[in-house]
Amino acid sequence: MISETKKLLALILLFLITGIKVNSQNVNIDIATERNLMSKNTSAKIEAEGSPYIDEEFKIIKIEQYQGQTFIGRYNAYNDEMEVKLDDEKIVALDNSSNYKVTFTNSSKTYKTFSYTTENGDLKQGFLVLIEENDNFSLLKREQIKFYDKEKAASTYQKDKPATFRRENDSYYLKLGDKITLLPQKKSSLLKEFPENSDALKTFIKKNKINLKKEEDLKKLSKYLSTL
Repeated sequence: MISETKKLLALILLFLITGIKVNSQNVNIDIATERNLMSKNTSAKIEAEGSPYIDEEFKIIKIEQYQGQTFIGRYNAYNDEMEVKLDDEKIVALDNSSNYKVTFTNSSKTYKTFSYTTENGDLKQGFLVLIEENDNFSLLKREQIKFYDKEKAASTYQKDKPATFRRENDSYYLKLGDKITLLPQKKSSLLKEFPENSDALKTFIKKNKINLKKEEDLKKLSKYLSTL
């Protein structure tokens, strides 16, 4: 009980120091600024070509945990942070280790926090895009932007390559019940991911001319997998 009280006092002190205004509801935030790219490793501004954002423009969003309120926000895919602008100077990043569902009102694009395993086998908690969600399954998308450091020219006849933020290919996940599984976009890898249904999947993909690179076809495939 004493530990929880200390945590609450520390949080209140943080708000007083930073001047962030919040309502009486509980909110988990990390401090960020518009000109600093905040991550677990660095808070310094990164000079690079390209952008860490899916869309740099702040747009109107609704956060499911704050019914009846609207905010303006943008998604930083490099840091996997949903940034919310509180006023002309203050920007906070929602704590993606907590449960959040964020919808951009102009496009109805919705992000939600999930715990999942990446292509490299790392366990991660972060924001995924809800492509389709119903009582039987959810099709999710991970948007990725990676940072590539500058490279020195190999010879005097070449130019140095500047540091760059680069949009990578999206990856997709299927949620059945509480389990979230990677949906590989190569047929051989997909069949290995679902070995018990590999024959049925082969038949379905061939019969329906499923292209694993197309999102609409992944919706059809996800619906089918939810019936197996």
